[in-house]
Amino acid sequence: MKVQPPKGSVAEEALRNYFLSIGYYVARGVKFTFHRFDVTDVDLWLYARNSPLSRERICVDIKNKKTPQALERIFWAKGLQSVLDLDSCIVATTDSRPDVREFGLQHNVRVLDGKFLSRLTNSARSHKERITEEDFHADLESGSLGRLSGDWRGRYEESKSRLLHSLNFDGCNAWLEDIGYLLVQIASGNYAWRLFYATCSHFMIAMDFILREFIAEDQEQRRQIIERGIRYGLSGQAFTEKVGRMAAALVEGVAAQPGLADTLQQELQQQASNVKADLLAEFFARNLTGSAAFDVALALESAAFSPQAPMPSALSSQAQALIGVIADFCGVDRKIALA
Repeated sequence: MKVQPPKGSVAEEALRNYFLSIGYYVARGVKFTFHRFDVTDVDLWLYARNSPLSRERICVDIKNKKTPQALERIFWAKGLQSVLDLDSCIVATTDSRPDVREFGLQHNVRVLDGKFLSRLTNSARSHKERITEEDFHADLESGSLGRLSGDWRGRYEESKSRLLHSLNFDGCNAWLEDIGYLLVQIASGNYAWRLFYATCSHFMIAMDFILREFIAEDQEQRRQIIERGIRYGLSGQAFTEKVGRMAAALVEGVAAQPGLADTLQQELQQQASNVKADLLAEFFARNLTGSAAFDVALALESAAFSPQAPMPSALSSQAQALIGVIADFCGVDRKIALA
């Protein structure tokens, strides 16, 4: 379904395609929320794997207007970079005054001015065979019937938002929960492949960001770190067990039932052990070394926005392997996940 985007969205799509063409992972229209309040949207969120040890996260502010207020946007973008703890920021504006570029340089803000945007419009790099963000939204709305069947649009927006603040094991576990839900939807006959691919790509960006810290560890050490992270989250096993003991003590204090505290602790330990974290840990430690996680994220993002969303069997072998192991983790038949 083709949706006619507004003027500002055309510029955002052109710049998105440009940054994709030079190797960035790009998410568009990422909502920054605080305590469930929508604070602002990040026009473009860029992620780059510059080296085995370093990653770069960038916010891009885009104003395609006759009066773009470029100097004000530089202040805004710089503040947003600081609040989100990003590595840098970019302002794209129709303003071509040299003073704007100079002001940006003085404050470490890269400015893509009107001359650049004009050249970009006529460049092949701004045009790619993919659907727009608006088309993607329309596909989600038609596929899930809005909030009547799981609110796919809401899940997608929340998944994107995690890119701003949850590139950690807690975020990974939230993405895995979403992926498990989508696999169940697919197994039930609902065509959720676009959202599935997009969510998996977000998950893979988080894993790439996490794994950069363990580049010097050997395979077994990486496996253990990933397994603990998936099983217990960012806080780790010690904190999880501490909370379990506190909860058990609280229950024992208010309920005069012998052995209830021990039963509660055993149940919490059982739930943690039931998480098939070892499957993902073994896969990531063994198979997704180097740039593999980032490459798979790019491939899955491309599949999500392809004019005709491909079936998993048409994806690369690495992407298929990832989907297969995630299906195992979620307890879904691989034959369904790799249709």
